[in-house]
Amino acid sequence: MLLTADIGNTNIKFGIFNGRELMRTLTISCNKAKTADEYGVELYSLIRVMGIHRDDFDGCIISSVVPLVTTRIEDAVRDILGVEPMIVGPGVKTGLNIRIEDPSTLGADLVVACVAANALKKGPKIVISMGTATAWCVIDGSNSMIGVPIAPGVAVSLEALTKNTALLQSVAFKAPSSVIGKNTDKSIRAGVVWGTVCMIDGMIDRIEKELGTECTVFATGGLAQKIIRYCEHDIEIRENLILEGLRLIYERNVKR
Repeated sequence: MLLTADIGNTNIKFGIFNGRELMRTLTISCNKAKTADEYGVELYSLIRVMGIHRDDFDGCIISSVVPLVTTRIEDAVRDILGVEPMIVGPGVKTGLNIRIEDPSTLGADLVVACVAANALKKGPKIVISMGTATAWCVIDGSNSMIGVPIAPGVAVSLEALTKNTALLQSVAFKAPSSVIGKNTDKSIRAGVVWGTVCMIDGMIDRIEKELGTECTVFATGGLAQKIIRYCEHDIEIRENLILEGLRLIYERNVKR
């Protein structure tokens, strides 16, 4: 079995694969204050709930945008599973041609998502990652990653709005029937949800215009299910895209 872990700024998502089958996922909060032992307890609980023994694991692969937490998850995996984790980064073969000015600045999670998208579909693609930030990974006709516009994530925008405005309360990510809000709750939801929807659709239009072709569009991330269904473009939600990409990269780097 293979343990995959996607460490983001807000959450850590684990996936357990038996061969190519994703058996179970678990999402926990990413907290820089947690120790390796605390993360180890959470990981141990996951495998115990599934009735899996630590000796069943052959390996582990991790993508991360939080270096401090990466080392703690590494230590937890070594202690609990007794395997050496593979970290997506320099020296790990991804098979992705990255054609941006400084490839080292591209987040590991976005690299992995693009690897998974290329395995699903050839040709021009847009991979939308919706987490702490919203990112549009642009893949051209040769399956090369050529750029990625990034905007604040919808949750970050909403938090900033409600935290810094005394009369505005926190609201749910549910689009009102009208974009013309007639009370505080509907006004905020109209602006945040419909505004994000328009931004996503508009960015797809501009990217396709710049490329001169239509693209296959995938979306992943914790907020994709809440927002993408309101978009006008045909966007396929792949909830576990990064976990699938981690499995593919692991297989590419491990000799059988």
